[in-house]
Amino acid sequence: MNQYPNPRSTGAAATLVPGALDLDAACDYIAANAKPKARWRTGLEYELIGFEQHTQRRLDRAGVQQLLRSLTSTAGIPRIEGDQIVALRLPYGELTLEPGGQIEFSGFPEATLADNEAGLQRFLLELHEHAHARGAFFIAMGFDPLRTIAEQSWIHKRRYAIMRPYLQSRGGHAWDMMTRTAATQVSLDYADADDLGRKYVLGNRLGPIVAAMFANSPFAGGIQTGLKSTRYAVWLDTDPERTGPGPGSLAERFDLRECVAALLEVPVFYVERDGGQRACAGLRLRELDDARVDDLRDLLSMVFTEARLREYIEMRSADSGSPRSAMALLALWKGLTYDDRALDQALAAAPRLDRAGYRALQMAVARHALQARVEGVDVHATAREIVAIARAGLARIAPSEVPRLDELATNVEDGVAPADLVLARCGYDVAGAMRATTVA
Repeated sequence: MNQYPNPRSTGAAATLVPGALDLDAACDYIAANAKPKARWRTGLEYELIGFEQHTQRRLDRAGVQQLLRSLTSTAGIPRIEGDQIVALRLPYGELTLEPGGQIEFSGFPEATLADNEAGLQRFLLELHEHAHARGAFFIAMGFDPLRTIAEQSWIHKRRYAIMRPYLQSRGGHAWDMMTRTAATQVSLDYADADDLGRKYVLGNRLGPIVAAMFANSPFAGGIQTGLKSTRYAVWLDTDPERTGPGPGSLAERFDLRECVAALLEVPVFYVERDGGQRACAGLRLRELDDARVDDLRDLLSMVFTEARLREYIEMRSADSGSPRSAMALLALWKGLTYDDRALDQALAAAPRLDRAGYRALQMAVARHALQARVEGVDVHATAREIVAIARAGLARIAPSEVPRLDELATNVEDGVAPADLVLARCGYDVAGAMRATTVA
């Protein structure tokens, strides 16, 4: 849910100048973010849920602030709202806060997965050191396995104060999504409008398949939910205007202009004015008298589809998991999208469904992960094919990175997601599952 895009150096910022917003200006902004293949990078966004060591309560607002102040004292440059730190700029990326105090690390985009991993490991090392000193720990799961919605400590952030009442009216589990979920996301570059369209369509059509491979949230409120990805199920009961498959991604022919026009119809939560945020939840930008081009970046951050357009394409379907799992997700998407032959093959293998069929697939994946079969889609068989395509693609463009897919390939071959492994190891022992997913 990060408001700020994965930190990338781009010439597109030059297009964010005061001026009336219309469809042409919006399309020009998207086009301005294209990059030649030699400048393509991959970025990782990695979310974690924090707890107090002795009580296993969620790390509350005060505890999160104490941790951020500690990180600021060593290397971070804080972003402040009122008297609260809401983000830190670190030497290797950016740390932001989700509504329930979950921490999201956005690493700098890198040319190699080894460099992505170096930034992630440096972040985790520093986070663990500061958390341990304050009696806290963090887990890598898609959903808070212990604490109810009533037990959450909401972060004081202007953006979330606006979103909270609006989203509650748009979905029964919107507050769960905001405070109790954690994901791993990958950002990818594109060469031109055609390349953007192909990657965006693939990210959306494969979203449920990737969710099945990385399903890692079988608990909530201290009990097993009967779901493999409780996080994914929660998203199915969140604002339908901004979730699900991205606009135009299920059509026979993707049209970027039609996609952007549909995105402009998504209601905003606020607009940035005079150094603050003016609430306008539920309104479209065209309904504002002063809508301007630089409102577009914020609008794109308010769209929560399986794959979405920002200053890059963001793949959003995976539960949070181990650092090794996060690197496998990066390798998977790089292998599928940065090699032309693999991208063609993956598009051919991806499910082709209408919106109702797509939702049925999402619901089946939330419950059964790789064992889901619905709408003629055998998720296990499709996942095996997709991993094989990614391995071959990565072998052509970055052979040394192929081993990062080994563990994922083994699990997919066996038909097991991380949730299956957690349940097999820990059964109904939620505390044991948390210990198994603690990151250091």
